[in-house]
Amino acid sequence: MSQHIRKIVNLKDINFSWILFLSFTLFGLSFYIDRLYSNDPIWIHGCYWLSFTLAVLWGALNYISQIRMNNMYKKQNDIQQYVNQLAMSEEDQLELQTYLEDFVQDLIEQGKTKEDATREAINQFKVKEFLSLSKNTMFFNLHAHYYLIGWTTIILVSFILVWLLGIMVFPNLVIILTIEVTLFAYGIGLFGMFFVYKVIDAIIYRKFKELF
Repeated sequence: MSQHIRKIVNLKDINFSWILFLSFTLFGLSFYIDRLYSNDPIWIHGCYWLSFTLAVLWGALNYISQIRMNNMYKKQNDIQQYVNQLAMSEEDQLELQTYLEDFVQDLIEQGKTKEDATREAINQFKVKEFLSLSKNTMFFNLHAHYYLIGWTTIILVSFILVWLLGIMVFPNLVIILTIEVTLFAYGIGLFGMFFVYKVIDAIIYRKFKELF
């Protein structure tokens, strides 16, 4: 499995998902009730705006939570922490961790302290091949955000399944239409958020290069 695919299927990278779920639910309920009224109550419009605000809030908090100093550029003396941040399979991570620990043991036998040996072992692997495996990029931990593509795929596949169910089994059912619209809207929203995050990454990186 390629590194990009591993990052896409690493769905747990999303943060503050409860805020997004709240926005998703509120939008769906608002749309459902909206379809039941011939004249839209003013509070329905308020609920739409609130769901949109929650989605924007989630987008901001999720992005900010991903930004921290990239561990690849820190002095490190924890092999497990170093290995866990690499986009590798668990089996490959375990193999690398075992190799590094054996290397550390050899260095200790040569007279180095455990901390110095661990740091030296890790530094041996901070080369291009392993930097390319990192889930993160640049000096700051600007997350690759590929998990958004994974979630977009899941949501849009769900949309297609519900759409087909509506056509074949429950035509003109309001609840089915509501689910379809909500899934489609948030699927497109997450896909768009991926590009918004990338633009912000580029801006931060450019500013960083100007400062340093």
